[in-house]
Amino acid sequence: MRKPKINSGVETGPQLDAAKFMGYRRPDGTVGVRNYVAIISTVGCANEITLDISSRVIGTIPITHKQGCPGVAWDLDMTMRTLVGLGRNPNIAAVLLVGLGCESVDRERVKEQIAKSGKPVELISAQETGGGIKTTALGVEIAAQMVQAASEISREEFGASQLIVGAKCGSSDATSGISANRAVGNFADIVVNEGGAFVFGELADILGNEQNLANRAIRPEVGQALIDAISNYLKRGMSLGFNLVGAGVTTGNKKGGITTVVEKSSGAVVKAGTTPLKGVITYGDAVTGGGLHILTGSARGAELLTGEAAAGCQIGIWTTGRGALQGHPLMPVIKVTGNIDTWNRLRPNMDFNASGIIAGTDTVEEVGKRLFEEVLKVASGKLTRAEILHYDRFMDIDGFAHVV
Repeated sequence: MRKPKINSGVETGPQLDAAKFMGYRRPDGTVGVRNYVAIISTVGCANEITLDISSRVIGTIPITHKQGCPGVAWDLDMTMRTLVGLGRNPNIAAVLLVGLGCESVDRERVKEQIAKSGKPVELISAQETGGGIKTTALGVEIAAQMVQAASEISREEFGASQLIVGAKCGSSDATSGISANRAVGNFADIVVNEGGAFVFGELADILGNEQNLANRAIRPEVGQALIDAISNYLKRGMSLGFNLVGAGVTTGNKKGGITTVVEKSSGAVVKAGTTPLKGVITYGDAVTGGGLHILTGSARGAELLTGEAAAGCQIGIWTTGRGALQGHPLMPVIKVTGNIDTWNRLRPNMDFNASGIIAGTDTVEEVGKRLFEEVLKVASGKLTRAEILHYDRFMDIDGFAHVV
């Protein structure tokens, strides 16, 4: 099904001032850039019901995954924290949780934690309701009521200090680190200086440059948290018989001119800009306050973007050299490339052209400023290519987050 049409565009009104956007005020003080009703599976066994409900109600998005049962304690805790974070994301106006009934995830606890945000939350369970058909029918009725209520929420003007933006790179090539990633780094500095938050993940792509980032930490313990996260990443890989050094350098990276993990990480970490490192976020936890944050967990797109959404990001920025197409169901993802060939060849899937940096027609600062302006437009309702083309359905919770 298509994404919601309710209140998803820029509403008519006064001209926006610089560094302002039009968003949705939530009861907990956060600000959404989209106005979805989320249908969230509490366990992978309920995914089909979740998808059925969402397919019948315009204005909803399905949040499905493979986790929830069975699982060891730390894995279930991470899954629950992630589900809570997704439900509390500012882009969500209301939540319908869909369970099977015998999962290990504590459904009531997830509901209670999301409800603390002040948004409407309901929980239905197939085993208790009487099977998939009855549960789908009940879910459709509840979701329709939620969508109608959400449609009455109007956009308001907010400052850029309310922005929480996540970053991802994928299908990188030799142009990424000298164009698109540098533009994103400049954008990161702008949004942080405006009082907003910027979230950078991908431990695999930090490897080899972790000390440089740790040296920028606001406190020694923050820097040490990053060093420890990288160390645990490597140790846990070894415990399973894998040497993860260099594992993040893909076949596509090599074809694009990136040959070593240090080359890749040197180009990737420039997305973090130059501001001090404020915090290291465990996968499933939320961002607190503005500044630069690093999210631990997988570098894979589906899991990383989900972790950023659970952390509270309203928008994602994905840089690509060779051309990555994925978005995310919960937040708009802006595709940025600095490779002019990729821009021309994959234009239907790209949002932002940073190739002027390599061509010498634009400075990094000029492109970073334009990217900031583009983010404000998307925050105010402009649709990304992934949203328009519905290339935004793939997501999952990182079940391997405590390992890599």
